[in-house]
Amino acid sequence: MFNGQIRILTVFVLGNRVSIKYRTTINVEKLLDEGNINVTLFNDAGSLIGRKVKKIGKKTFKVTYYNDMSKKIIDLAIEKGANLSVISSKEESQFKINKIDESMVSYTCIERIQKSKKYSKFCVYIYDRFLKKSIGEENCYLIKSEGNQELNVSKDTRLKYKNDKNFKREVDYATLYENEDLLQNVILYESFHGKSMSDSPYAIFKMLIDDPEYKDFTHVWALNNDENCKGKYRLAQNVEIVKVGSEEYINYLAKSKYLINNTTFPPYFIRKKDQIYLNTWHGTPLKTLGKYMKGTRGQYKNIQRNLLQATHLLNPNKFTADVMIDSHDIRGIYNGYIADIGYPRIDLTINSDKDEIKKELNIDDNKKVILYAPTWRGEVGDVNKEIDRFINDYKTLKNLYSDKYIILLRVHSLMERALKERKMEKFVVPSYIDTNELLAIVDILITDYSSIMFDYMVTKNPIILYCYDREEYEKDRGFLLSLEEMPAAICGDINEVISSINNIDIVEKENREKYKKCIEKYNYNDDGKATCRTIDYIFNNNLNNAYKVIDDKDNILIYCGGFLNNGVTTSAINLLDNINYNKYNVVVIDKGNYNEECDYNISKLNSNVKVLYRVGNMIHLLDEIDKEKAVLNKGLKKQLNEEKEILSLYRREGRRLLGNSKIDVVIDFSGYVPFWSFIFAASNVKRKVIYQHNEMLPEYNKKIDGKYKHRKNLDVIFHLYNNFDVVVSVAEGTCNSNKKNLSYAVENIEKKFVYVNNSINYKNILKLADEEDVVEICENKYYVKEEKINENGIINIECFRKPDKKDIVFINIGRMSPEKDQYKLLKAFKLLCDKYNNVKLYIVGDGILRDDLESSAMELKIKDKVIFTGQIKNPFALLKNSDCFVLSSNHEGQPMVLLENLILDKAIIATDIPGNRSVLENGYGLLCDNSEEGLFEAMDRFVTSGIEHRKFDYIQYNTEAMNMFYSKVLNEEVR
Repeated sequence: MFNGQIRILTVFVLGNRVSIKYRTTINVEKLLDEGNINVTLFNDAGSLIGRKVKKIGKKTFKVTYYNDMSKKIIDLAIEKGANLSVISSKEESQFKINKIDESMVSYTCIERIQKSKKYSKFCVYIYDRFLKKSIGEENCYLIKSEGNQELNVSKDTRLKYKNDKNFKREVDYATLYENEDLLQNVILYESFHGKSMSDSPYAIFKMLIDDPEYKDFTHVWALNNDENCKGKYRLAQNVEIVKVGSEEYINYLAKSKYLINNTTFPPYFIRKKDQIYLNTWHGTPLKTLGKYMKGTRGQYKNIQRNLLQATHLLNPNKFTADVMIDSHDIRGIYNGYIADIGYPRIDLTINSDKDEIKKELNIDDNKKVILYAPTWRGEVGDVNKEIDRFINDYKTLKNLYSDKYIILLRVHSLMERALKERKMEKFVVPSYIDTNELLAIVDILITDYSSIMFDYMVTKNPIILYCYDREEYEKDRGFLLSLEEMPAAICGDINEVISSINNIDIVEKENREKYKKCIEKYNYNDDGKATCRTIDYIFNNNLNNAYKVIDDKDNILIYCGGFLNNGVTTSAINLLDNINYNKYNVVVIDKGNYNEECDYNISKLNSNVKVLYRVGNMIHLLDEIDKEKAVLNKGLKKQLNEEKEILSLYRREGRRLLGNSKIDVVIDFSGYVPFWSFIFAASNVKRKVIYQHNEMLPEYNKKIDGKYKHRKNLDVIFHLYNNFDVVVSVAEGTCNSNKKNLSYAVENIEKKFVYVNNSINYKNILKLADEEDVVEICENKYYVKEEKINENGIINIECFRKPDKKDIVFINIGRMSPEKDQYKLLKAFKLLCDKYNNVKLYIVGDGILRDDLESSAMELKIKDKVIFTGQIKNPFALLKNSDCFVLSSNHEGQPMVLLENLILDKAIIATDIPGNRSVLENGYGLLCDNSEEGLFEAMDRFVTSGIEHRKFDYIQYNTEAMNMFYSKVLNEEVR
């Protein structure tokens, strides 16, 4: 029984975390050392249950609590008091605190530090919106005490915070995100990454600022240059201009109740729980978007991420809504609302005062207006190719039509810069003039592939599409719609443009029917009232015209391991080919950048799979950085006290990547990457699963170049198993081995550890086995590995010799790494070569040991008998033409390559280890001693007498494997 008295010294509240320092009247040092003391604080507002106790002195200790109601509990304790429950050595004592001294309580870092006299310098990186500066800015990277001891933050981290602007911005944003309340009547607007005050955000702003109902709102515009703020709003009391990326910007990004953007917020942005984020996008797409675009995989990843962060999406028509959802792979998982109610920006075209716009641009009322607004085509840093054509075309039109028309230009910012350098900026419409307001005065629009044509259709005035590079543009970018569907004259050169202008009445007449159809399909919402509907949608929660794309399927989020050339990737691709997509949505989440190898592998995913790409850096609080490094370097066993804080960090990162996506099951199919294991372990979903594709203790002890390859990662992951519902091995023997070896780290291991056999894609393997790409050179046949055309048009073919029927051909397929032990195979094959002249060995694959293995073949004098093919896209044709497969591994999970051989009914020799045994033990192949002699004797046996093996029923096997997956992984009742 705790028989002393206890009192509270200090209380520090930061978000959901509370640290309370206690002092007792008795010596509790022994209890603290043994971890046998804890204190729960509770009152009518809730309870703070101790998570972590830290000894400060013999009678003094600190308890850390986590509770979303922290502030309310402490507020009530200040006002009315609280109860303490002290648990020591499993016995409980009760105490009453009449009131907590308010002077002992701090709610922010600044307040706590300022109350403490022992601090001479301190770190403050929270922007104060009232003082409009960072408090203590000159010392913002420094944390010192009287004894000059750093607190929680290493020197390297402090210096990085001081010197790396991007890092500082991310830390500052994370701090505001975690600690600051929302400003209820503040709206942050951003358009085209701060380029201008324009588009639908501007249309919404323009209506709100004049509406008495919203007179108490503050309107914050994110602009790169405050000169782009329209003059009439620069001095408005309720309008603030902040520079994108500035301290003011991140302050409002983290704290504004309402966020309105027509493109994307930065990668570090995370929508707070009660923030309302409207993403309007900026046009009906003629060109491809998202995954339909050609070029770099995942180039749209921050757009995809922003859509998932948004609570509300706005669309001009159903076509655009469907394209935005499907091209960014978020159907079924996006949990916000989608409204098909029209674009506010079109209201600007319909309702603008034409005379006022003409006056602002100094346009003669007697002349008509032609607007030339081409799509950007050049490359950043090189606009000369496009600018020369553009200027020549403009001058041609100006010379011909200056007496009748004013010809205005609306161009990309890079082209605008180039025009300024050539003294032509006076013809470019200033960026502070909104494009849709400008369209109100345009009589003829000349564009090409820009969505501006859809906005302009509301005027019913003629459109000319100047598409001099149509074939090239379609090849490089691609179209979602046919140009011929558009109500416009399509011109291939400037002479055709001139002809269309000269015959503009004919152009109008010829396109009248197309105009009608396009307006019915794309402009049916354009009645001048879209802004009112949008304000009702966002500020009054009017969802009458809104809908969701969540369906009744369960959503599976899976990380597959980065799509390297290995068995994990093969297994993942097979599994995703077999899943029932009528019942499940499957979302693969992965890195954001790919080499050729990974890009090819991910391209093989089933077309039903949705792919989300990681973008940006993980954002930290300053004191989280060193804690995370310690965990990743030393493992969770040695840093177990930090586990909950690190899980909280990764839970925030999961929100950054996924927003409020609907996810029901997470599967870490790799099981080797702490980042993704932490993300999934920290997630709040109903089922969490992690895979083991190998015997994990041998993996833990595996060395490459004298270094343990996986030890550091697995020191983290082994202890994270406790945060998963199921840990899945890919074979029974592998599961039993892992249970035995990891019982020290995992609680309830007998129930938690299960096995599920890998699924297979037998149809694909049988098909590929019959697809030979062979060339004949000097009467010899070669498999084509790769064809490349060089800059001179010469075809270079990389190939390797096709097996000769007179030879006995052994084959090994796998990664060239220590556990596969192809070196042992080479030595065994050397003994075979000494006995037989007509044997060959093909080794298929690549890896860190390839050079060493090729050197070993040379040293063993069997170089002419061993063919190293490298990685090949279709190994099954070669496998079909080989006689016997040999697997020399020292440890495996359930080797996919053995199952692939069984599908092709090949003779198999494999070392007798649990993973191989799980596939072959019932007579499907020959298991041999795991040694050089064992492999030699088995291969010798094959040469002399062959190997009998059972026929593999791959259809039944796959059905059983998928039933195991549904029942054990997804917890589905399988009949």
